[in-house]
Amino acid sequence: MTRYQTITTLGDSFLSLMGKGIIPVHLLDWKVYYEAYLKEAQNLHTKYTGRQKTMAATIVADEFDISRRTMFNIIAFMEG
Repeated sequence: MTRYQTITTLGDSFLSLMGKGIIPVHLLDWKVYYEAYLKEAQNLHTKYTGRQKTMAATIVADEFDISRRTMFNIIAFMEG
């Protein structure tokens, strides 16, 4: 089970754990970025053959005004 799957299975408990300071607040931002990445990767996959990880990460990084390196760190964290 990946970290992203764990976070999504927490549901409303995720927000309450963040409120108590057990889970860092930036993980909510990372979750939003990662979900945008998954959506963009799916859209690119239907347009082009093969997985378009780099292109999807670049598009999302530009959209949210974060660096590509940060986006790849988020992807690695969520898929780990």
